[in-house]
Amino acid sequence: MISGISRNALAAFLLFLPIAATAGPVVGPASNPDNAVTPEVLAKWMAGAEHGYGPDQYRLGLAYAAGDGVPQNFNEAAHWWRKGAYNIDPQAELMLGEAYAHGWGVPRDIDKAVRWWKAAARYGSPEVARRAQLLLDSAV
Repeated sequence: MISGISRNALAAFLLFLPIAATAGPVVGPASNPDNAVTPEVLAKWMAGAEHGYGPDQYRLGLAYAAGDGVPQNFNEAAHWWRKGAYNIDPQAELMLGEAYAHGWGVPRDIDKAVRWWKAAARYGSPEVARRAQLLLDSAV
């Protein structure tokens, strides 16, 4: 159990979010029949993430949070979600808010969680905005 949440609860939450962000074809668990992140996929995501591509930063964060293809590491997950959030990736903003709300790899801070959820609602697709609004409503 990490910061009051079990790995199973986190996995259930992560399944609620799509791996694919807003651009490009889905590569990874959604297109992999074994539903596992391969080293090749991780290498592609890492290359994109290191070049500042927000959707790949978001995907790497998910991989680290779930321990999918890499050792589970909430600090690394939050690191990549923060980079994606600063690159205005709404799904990364949403997950960074979740990280702050639960203390996953960052100090628990509901004010920062709400700030990132509002950003996700403002910049995200209607689906991301709906999820952000649900999280905001539950925080109040």
